[in-house]
Amino acid sequence: MWAHVPAGDAGRMATTHPHQHLREHDTASLGAVVTAGVILVGLLVGAAVLVAQVVDVVVWSFTSA
Repeated sequence: MWAHVPAGDAGRMATTHPHQHLREHDTASLGAVVTAGVILVGLLVGAAVLVAQVVDVVVWSFTSA
């Protein structure tokens, strides 16, 4: 399709913005590990709160009867 259009002509599609420099893999990996750790700790705290609420309701149901 574009065989007759030489490279660099105005009719050819090209990227007009420069490439962004990527971070080093070590920095990106460390950020991913820290983020995953924060998410896991948040899930554990949420699960602990949920279990505590269920235990409170069960204890309340036995003591109020």
